[in-house]
Amino acid sequence: MTRSFPKDFLWGVAASAFQTEGAVNKDGRGQSVWDVYAHTPGRTTNGETADIACDHYHRYPEDIGLMSGLGVGAYRLSTAWPRIFPQGSGQLNQRGLDFYDRVIDLLLHEGIEPWICLHHWDMPVAVEEKGGWRSRETPKIFADYAATIARHFGDRVKRFAPINEPNVIPWVAYNVGRHAPGKQSYEDSLQAIHTLNLAHGYSVKAVRAEAPKAEVGNIVSLGPVRPHYDDAAHEEARILGDCLWRRVTVDPLWLGTYPEPIAREMEPFILGDDMADISQTMDFFGLNHYNPVFVGPNKNTTFGVAETAPPTGMGPLTDVNWVVDPQAFLEQIRDTSERYNKPTIYITENGASYPDALGPDRKVIDKDRIAYFEGYLNVLLDALEEGHDIKGYFAWSLMDNFEWGRGYSKRFGLVYVDYPTLQRIPKASYHWLSDVIRKNAL
Repeated sequence: MTRSFPKDFLWGVAASAFQTEGAVNKDGRGQSVWDVYAHTPGRTTNGETADIACDHYHRYPEDIGLMSGLGVGAYRLSTAWPRIFPQGSGQLNQRGLDFYDRVIDLLLHEGIEPWICLHHWDMPVAVEEKGGWRSRETPKIFADYAATIARHFGDRVKRFAPINEPNVIPWVAYNVGRHAPGKQSYEDSLQAIHTLNLAHGYSVKAVRAEAPKAEVGNIVSLGPVRPHYDDAAHEEARILGDCLWRRVTVDPLWLGTYPEPIAREMEPFILGDDMADISQTMDFFGLNHYNPVFVGPNKNTTFGVAETAPPTGMGPLTDVNWVVDPQAFLEQIRDTSERYNKPTIYITENGASYPDALGPDRKVIDKDRIAYFEGYLNVLLDALEEGHDIKGYFAWSLMDNFEWGRGYSKRFGLVYVDYPTLQRIPKASYHWLSDVIRKNAL
């Protein structure tokens, strides 16, 4: 039976500057924390860096052609903060703006709407050296950068989001140290939570001031938090884990308060009108979703709770050991809609990594990824039928790219990138999704 999406449903793909652009020393770009991190021995798989990545900086016309061939109506990109302000603030790099002018103008020429995420983890080193997300000065600097982007592109870009997955940064970058800048500090992670929330609020106000007709929303990575085992200790860990992973970022943005049981921990960082500054009215809720998160009690961690591997027998796994569970996607949509007063939702990332292989015929037949998309899109249709206000879906990602600490070992793309040659080869999933988009139906 054919199931149709709404007539005005927006189809898109998403990617980030650091993971795709390369050209890290080109045209005045400054150094980012991820440049330093990736060049530090032992930080990434095989010591791989994003110095070249997909070379999107030079190959963007080909990549936009692939988007056009796919049939998407939108592309969610990020602007590289160190490409615009090499030192984070102060001297503007016009050549950085010129690059994004070329990208955005070509997107619009092809009938593809650009969505700008202002920050996808590539903080300028100069900002990190002054405290990064641990410093209350950083939100002010970030707001100035946001104002610059909105002022320059606001005549052509109609949707902005400040920070990609601000709920991930405090834990992975400042607590367990698996992402740049690689810190491991309980105190720093708490401070980073609040500072990132402030940066969100300040930048929303900055974008609205410079581009008053634009829509502004958030982008967070959420999935149901589940106990690894069904007992009281794991249920207690689940409650705390849910607070730390989902609520501590999203509640302040949408509800204006920090949730229990973490609220008391956050009190020392709150000054004056902070909470009012953080909870700005937004036009949409950007939901990234990949998988449910499993947790358990762990006395060796600062919070007494830690993420675990999925329990045995939970179901199929992707190449990064994430459970394929479309019902968790539906559960997360319901939770988002109910907890945050039925916002307009865009699925701003969803996708899967599989060990794609280039066949002797130079084709990639990624049946697992097709099955993944089919399962999750069917659940998205279920959510629409329940009445949730979901306006669009962005697949992650257009093409394989630098997958952070995993380097190039994991592939999320609809398009295969042959890294030695940088040739782009559309996978079977690209053609499958193109057909879905063309029909606007499963």
